[in-house]
Amino acid sequence: MARPAGTVSIARSRILSCASDLFYRKGINHVGVNEIIEASGVARMTLYHHFKSKNDIISAVLDMRRARRLEGIQVSMQEADTPRGRILAIFDYLDRVIDDPGFRGCAFINAAVELADPAHPGFEISMRHKRRMIEEFERIAAQAGWRAPDLFALQCQLLWDGAVAAAQIGYDDAPVRAARAALETLIDAAESGAARRAGEQP
Repeated sequence: MARPAGTVSIARSRILSCASDLFYRKGINHVGVNEIIEASGVARMTLYHHFKSKNDIISAVLDMRRARRLEGIQVSMQEADTPRGRILAIFDYLDRVIDDPGFRGCAFINAAVELADPAHPGFEISMRHKRRMIEEFERIAAQAGWRAPDLFALQCQLLWDGAVAAAQIGYDDAPVRAARAALETLIDAAESGAARRAGEQP
């Protein structure tokens, strides 16, 4: 008998949702396949129909989180009409992320630390996500005409990751406020340098 349309995707989504929650709350290495099966309420055969191994689940979860995080960043920038506004909007989004009662730090840094092996596909997804964020900061800086956009982008990412790590330990938003203040100074310097170079042009 054929399965009803949508049954497969619903089961896969349930598995990913439960695994994502468990991995984030308890740590990837502390969650087994049996726990994911129990939490998601699917049959073992159903889980293995969608995922060949726990590593496949880990990769799919991180890829799902990566897509959602980037979507959140893009949405946060939509109403900003200046480079400064777009970058600050990204950190305003971070403030909302940290303010979530379920906040347990950066899922990608947590995964990279737990998986440890750079050859693990989940580790690679985590690093690719961080590179993509740096590219977004760099794109904004380059379009604004700021000097050394690659350096500026790395500094932005360090402020983001540092704020997340500090908030994970302290569980409050003070690190984000401090990072945002440092970011304002960084942007001031970038804008001032761009204006000075523009004034020097013949």
